[in-house]
Amino acid sequence: MRHALLLSLLFVAGSASGAQPGAGGPDPGPGAAASKPKIAVVIDDFGLTYKKNVSDEDWYKVPWPATFAVMPESPRTELAAKRVKETGHELIIHFPFDPFLSLALPKDRVDPADLDKVSALLDKAFRQIPQPVGLNTHRSYKATQNPPLMKAFMARLKTRKVYFIDSHVTPKSVAYDEARAAGIQAGRGYIFLEEPKHYTKEFCIAMLRRAAAHARKNGSVIVIGHHYFHGTYEGLVEEVPKLQAQGFDFVFASDLVK
Repeated sequence: MRHALLLSLLFVAGSASGAQPGAGGPDPGPGAAASKPKIAVVIDDFGLTYKKNVSDEDWYKVPWPATFAVMPESPRTELAAKRVKETGHELIIHFPFDPFLSLALPKDRVDPADLDKVSALLDKAFRQIPQPVGLNTHRSYKATQNPPLMKAFMARLKTRKVYFIDSHVTPKSVAYDEARAAGIQAGRGYIFLEEPKHYTKEFCIAMLRRAAAHARKNGSVIVIGHHYFHGTYEGLVEEVPKLQAQGFDFVFASDLVK
């Protein structure tokens, strides 16, 4: 498990695999009646950091509310979870299904072995990342399209009393709908701040501005980035104050789930 996770994390932008800018669909936020358009920034994949990456401590110092998603089974999982809470940002679990777990995913039923694997990792994630307020999906391109597994997973997640964000790496994902059907507060990512071959500051700013336009029209938006990339960090540090000056309110993801 640990070996598979670490190998797959070597190129984390692939968590947006299959998703085009804006392909995440509208974020089901509180609506246009809000006094200010709201933007929640979720930064994924905390737990594994290389020297060439943005340091975790730089992320923790951002002065606006941010939601940091920590991956289980990574070298810095427990330290990252501890530091997120210490620095006042919002802590959630970044949960992987496939390809990290080998899942059969039959279309008409839940495979018992699949559910055992997912349940075991969920238990471990909550031990390694204590007191999270939410959970979002890492990759999981196939699993999030599988209604039987998503329904069974949401039944287990509901007992944890956390919210759920469908990172929406595929427009065919049913995870958000199954979370809502289970009575879990849920949201959906609208856009990624980088792509596998596009992770410059300019690209991040362009995606953030696109998300801001969506929020101005619809009231709110959830955007997702990855903590590895200097372009993502620099783009947010430069653009967030400008958007705040234009009247946008940056909030935790928990403020936008319903």
